[in-house]
Amino acid sequence: MTEPPSLTELAHQINLPLQHLKEGFKHIYGETVFAYLLNYKMEYARKLLSTRKYNISEVSFEVGYSTPSHFIAAFKKKFGATPKRYMSSL
Repeated sequence: MTEPPSLTELAHQINLPLQHLKEGFKHIYGETVFAYLLNYKMEYARKLLSTRKYNISEVSFEVGYSTPSHFIAAFKKKFGATPKRYMSSL
């Protein structure tokens, strides 16, 4: 999750034109590859935070953010609360 392949690399690996990969993915999953990955990361982060085994910085790096502040902003945008507030509400 910290270093996913680029779409170009992925298309090459599965021998599919990039545009077909993008269109097919959106047709099947209903969202772009980027949106799908972001949602997956945020759900995984929420699961990790729920265990209370990891602090916010650890979760941030685990899901591929270079700084906790970027993770906190993305988490708040997705769930409407900061990770700290989310953890305190559990």
